[in-house]
Amino acid sequence: MSTKEADWNTPLDTGGEAFELLRNARKAWIYTYIRHNADTTIDDIVDSLEIPQRTAYDYINDLESAGFIEQSNKGRPARYAAREIDLQLVQDDVQRQITPALIEAIARRERDDDIDTYIERHGLDGLAVALEYAREYAEGSVTHRIMAREQEISSLEAGIILDALRPVVEE
Repeated sequence: MSTKEADWNTPLDTGGEAFELLRNARKAWIYTYIRHNADTTIDDIVDSLEIPQRTAYDYINDLESAGFIEQSNKGRPARYAAREIDLQLVQDDVQRQITPALIEAIARRERDDDIDTYIERHGLDGLAVALEYAREYAEGSVTHRIMAREQEISSLEAGIILDALRPVVEE
């Protein structure tokens, strides 16, 4: 089995403070939850995601400071809305796009061992590449064998990650 190990010096793995979200699946879940549930409150997040209230407040503050979410009302309880994210990160000749879909894929690592394993083996950059293939896979223009050959991974691994990412690109 030919597998490339994760290169932790790739653009998405060295994106700086604003991209800490990409390394924290729980923050990514909160962003994704807010994106799918506009005008949500801290209590909604705590109840739905089953996280401690203090953690929810800390993560909301971090996401708001980074510009990923914003308070959508002036009153109490505070309600939050997700901002649409479309960032380009370029390092040397490698360019990656950070989108809500990528953040959702990262969030799913908390609950999907296949995505978690793929990130451990190929890094966030590898996940971003797999997400691009998953879009084409869902459209029917790419097969898991094409991805496997082009990314030098096993056909089985390509099929597993494409199936794990399919719900992200089909939503």
